[in-house]
Amino acid sequence: MKVLNLAIIGAGGIARAHLAATKASNGRAKIVAAVDLSESSRKGIADATGAKTFASADEFFSDQDRSKTVDAVMICTPPNTRVPLVKGAVTRGIHVFVEKPIASTTTDAQTLVELSAANPKVVCAVGYCHRFAPAIVEMKKRIDDGSLGNIIRFENTFACFFPAMKEKWFSDPAVSGGGSFIDTGCHSLDLYQYLLGNAKVVATTLQHEWPARGESTATVLLRGTTHKSATAVIQSGWLEPARFIVSVVGTKGLLSYDYEKPMELIHKPSEGTPETLAVETHEVRFDKQLLGFADLIDGKSNQIARFGDGLTVARWVEDALKAG
Repeated sequence: MKVLNLAIIGAGGIARAHLAATKASNGRAKIVAAVDLSESSRKGIADATGAKTFASADEFFSDQDRSKTVDAVMICTPPNTRVPLVKGAVTRGIHVFVEKPIASTTTDAQTLVELSAANPKVVCAVGYCHRFAPAIVEMKKRIDDGSLGNIIRFENTFACFFPAMKEKWFSDPAVSGGGSFIDTGCHSLDLYQYLLGNAKVVATTLQHEWPARGESTATVLLRGTTHKSATAVIQSGWLEPARFIVSVVGTKGLLSYDYEKPMELIHKPSEGTPETLAVETHEVRFDKQLLGFADLIDGKSNQIARFGDGLTVARWVEDALKAG
C-alpha cells in the first residue's frame, strides 16, 4: 500500500478534521507539510504530525525537495484564494483536494475546472464530505433501486445559532462569496446533485441581519430535471435553533436522517410500519472521504465530488443569490 503524502495549505479549523482523518487512515495517508501564514496554526499541525512548515504557498511550491515528495495538497484556505493555489499544484503534477465551496465565484470555479481539464493526469476533488455519511450512502442506494418509488421531494436544513459569524470571513461576500447559503447550503445543493441529479433554482428568500455581510438566512426551492418531480426545499441559517436534517420523500415512502441522532436512519413506508435503520455515525465522513480521495488517485472510482460537481453547485448558488 502506497502512503499518500499530503500537504495542508491553510491550517485553520477545518484542517483539524483532515488531520484526524489521516490519523484514522491506518497509514494510508500522511501529512508531510503544513502551510499557513500563522506560525501557531502551522506549528499545531507540525507538532501533531512532524510535518515541515511553510509560511506561504509560494515558499512551499518553490521548495523543490518538499514539493516533489508531496503527492497531493489539501487546500483549506478561504474560497477567494483558490485559483493560484490550484494552479501552483496542478502545473507541478500534484493532486488537489479543495474544501467546499470550490470557489467564491462562478468565474473562479470555471477557471478551476479548466485548469483541471488542462492537466488530466492530476486528480482534482472538492470536499463535499456529506456524500460519505453512511446514512446518505444508504439513501442513495434506496433511491437508485426504486425502494422509495418516484421521488417527490428533497428536504434539507443545515442551520444553527452562531451569531459570531457576523465577524468571521464566512459572512464576508468578498472572501466567501456570500453568507450562510454558500457556507452550508452548498452542502445541501451537492447532496441533491449526488442523490438526485440535475435541477434548477426556481425561488429564493434571503434575510440579511448584518449590514454589508452575506445572507444570515436562506430558503431555496429547486425543481429537478433528472428526477423531474423531485422538488428540493433547502434551508440554511446562522441565527436560529440548530437543525441538521436530510429527508427524501417518494411515492412509496421516505427516509429521514437527523444528524443529532447520528446512528439512526428513519424509514417510513407510505403504507406499513415505520422502522429505524441502524447506520454508522456521520462523524466518519471525513475519514471515508480521505480514503475516497486516495482511492481516486489510485484509479478507483467512488462518490467523491469532482471539480465539475463543484462548478454545478457554484452555478446554483449564484442563481439562488441572484433570485433572492
